Amino acid sequence: MAEQIQIKGIELLSEQEKKEINYILEKSYEKLKWKIKSEFILKLTLKEHFLEKENKDKRKKYSIILEISGVAKPLEAESSFWDLKKALHNVIEKIENEVEHRYHNGSQHKNPW
Repeated sequence: MAEQIQIKGIELLSEQEKKEINYILEKSYEKLKWKIKSEFILKLTLKEHFLEKENKDKRKKYSIILEISGVAKPLEAESSFWDLKKALHNVIEKIENEVEHRYHNGSQHKNPW
């Protein structure tokens, strides 16, 4: 599955964070694949922003851009949080909402009453 998930900026993370990110992305890929019903590439771009540039051991903020390519119209979402997992879950939720809107909008059964 490594070829379907591409991560730019993963070298910024610790080994534990890399494992967690990969696990979350693999589960999300499978969920999105079920909704999209075709193959695609999930691209994640990760950046860190430091509160104090001179002291990188202090608090840092994560910016994540998640893109789905290889489909008719690419989708993209972004999120920024102080917590890496929260930023990742937020951007995944945003991209899932975009997928739901694009691929399942109008297919809901409407109540005739």
